[in-house]
Amino acid sequence: MQLSTQGRIALFLVSLIVALAICSIPLLAADDNGYTIRSRTNEVRIAFTVSDRDGHIVKVLHSSDVAVVDNGTIIRQFRSFEPASVSPLDIVILLDASDSVASQIPAEIAETQDFVEHSSWQERDRVSILSFGGVSPQLLCVRNCLGETAQTKLNALRASGVTPLYDALLQAAEILGQNRDSELRPAMILFSDGVDTISMHSVKDAVQAAQKLQAMIYSVNSRPVKSLRKNGDAVLGYLAANTGGLSFAPGQNVKAVLRMVLDDLHSGYVLSYDLPAQTVGQHSIQILPTNDPRLRIRSRSAYDDSSYK
Repeated sequence: MQLSTQGRIALFLVSLIVALAICSIPLLAADDNGYTIRSRTNEVRIAFTVSDRDGHIVKVLHSSDVAVVDNGTIIRQFRSFEPASVSPLDIVILLDASDSVASQIPAEIAETQDFVEHSSWQERDRVSILSFGGVSPQLLCVRNCLGETAQTKLNALRASGVTPLYDALLQAAEILGQNRDSELRPAMILFSDGVDTISMHSVKDAVQAAQKLQAMIYSVNSRPVKSLRKNGDAVLGYLAANTGGLSFAPGQNVKAVLRMVLDDLHSGYVLSYDLPAQTVGQHSIQILPTNDPRLRIRSRSAYDDSSYK
């Protein structure tokens, strides 16, 4: 039986309406822990960590235990809510190789090698290493730093002149943004004294680039403990605080610090929600506890909605 032109048009319209109706139905899957997993596009995703009043990581959390304040709008219904441990990692390690931290470089190289070689990585985890000292940053390896070539380049690293810190962070963001897999959780581990002397970009540019990728920055202060040049300490704290990462003071055990960073990345949560439509541009965000006010929640502090359009 052949349909007339009007009949074919009517059939097409009916099929289109049915398809749109099906696409509007959210896909839900909930487990006994209360995690709800959904999948759509054009969503805001936030990684965060939760600890109790004694600083211990909270290992069981439900979506009803938190709310998001996005530019003053309270959001309680999330598209997804899941433990961060299910997401593979995409990490860039940044090593300050400028003259100001020359005495710290050998130890940082040794600890970085140990961290890359002996940490409990998942099959899909990615690790890149970027050094910066002199006019421009130097990429040592991309997403696979376990081979001998990466070790050779690390061992050959020497102190070199000025410090393009912010440019290096922008380059790390570019690495994380290349062929980006939405299932990967991006992060940067920064070894530096926080002093920039030559970058073409600003610290604000670096933070916004990390926020756009939802990448936490973990700042490990490599300033010699006895050094009086402390003006970079505030910069390292700013980078971490505004991206949801952590900042570590100089003189700490680097091996323990790196282990803490990896534990922090594996122990958090990731939630997502519909992009609010009432405002355009920069959004301030805060995650608040709804049932236990003693919980301490750490996440990035802002995002630009142009990243989601």
